[in-house]
Amino acid sequence: MTQHKKELDIITKAASYFLPEGAFIAGGALTSAFTNTPINDVDMYFKSEELFKQAIEHAYDDALWCVAATDRAVTFVQDNNIIQLMHFDFFETPAAVFDAFDYTVCMAAYDVDAKDFVFHEDFMKHAAQRKLSFHSGTRYPYNSLLRVLKYQGRGYTMNKADLLRIGLTCQRVPVASWEDLADAIGGQYGEKALLETDAPFSLEAAIDLFATTEEFVVVKDKQDMPGNAEDLLHKIGLVSDEEHAANRKAIDDAYATRWGY
Repeated sequence: MTQHKKELDIITKAASYFLPEGAFIAGGALTSAFTNTPINDVDMYFKSEELFKQAIEHAYDDALWCVAATDRAVTFVQDNNIIQLMHFDFFETPAAVFDAFDYTVCMAAYDVDAKDFVFHEDFMKHAAQRKLSFHSGTRYPYNSLLRVLKYQGRGYTMNKADLLRIGLTCQRVPVASWEDLADAIGGQYGEKALLETDAPFSLEAAIDLFATTEEFVVVKDKQDMPGNAEDLLHKIGLVSDEEHAANRKAIDDAYATRWGY
C-alpha cells in the first residue's frame, strides 16, 4: 500500500474514483498532486490493448461522458473532472511509460493493480527544484518544445543544453506536409494544430508561417461521440468493420430477444 495517501486521495478524486484494472495513472496529474497545484486532467496508460478496451466499457458502464476521441486518446468527463485514456501505445511497466515522456517532472505513476506509486529517480528532486530535464526518448518533441512555455509560466526553469536537445530531437520526426506538422505539434493526445495557410508545404513555408503567426491553437475535432463502448472502439480503429458489424448484430439480437421485437 502506498505511503502517499494524501496524494493518492487527490488523484483518485480528480479521476472521479475511476480506477480501471491494468491502468497506470501517470504524468501531469501526479506532478500537480506532489507539488500542490491544481490538476487539469488525469491521464491513464494501459498494460495491454485488451485492458484498454475493458476500461472503455467500464467508463460507459460508470456513466462517464465521452467528449473526444482520437487515434491516440479518448477523453471522458465526470463531475467536471477530465479523464484521458491513452491508446497510442500500451506499456507493461511504469518505466516503459516514462520512456515515452518528455520531462522527468512528469515521470511518476500510480499502478492501479499494485496500488502503489512508482517514481523516476529524479522526479521528486526536479519537481521540488521546478527544473525541466528533457528526455530525448519522447514521442512528440515538437509538443515538448511548446510545453516549455507552459512550465515556465509555472515557475520551472530549463538550461540551454536541454533546450537545444529538444530542437535536435525534433529532427528525428519526419515532417513532409502540413498534416505531419499539425500532428507533431498536437502531441500525444492526437489533436491537431490549426495552421491556416494555402501555401504548398516546405520547411521554409512553415518557418514563414510562424514568423507571421504569433498564436495558433491546438484544436479538438468536434463531433458527436458514440454512446457505447463498441461503437467508440470501432471509431478509433481498435475494432474492425467486420467485427463491429458482427458485434452490433449480436447486441441487437440480444435486445430483440429480451424485449420481443
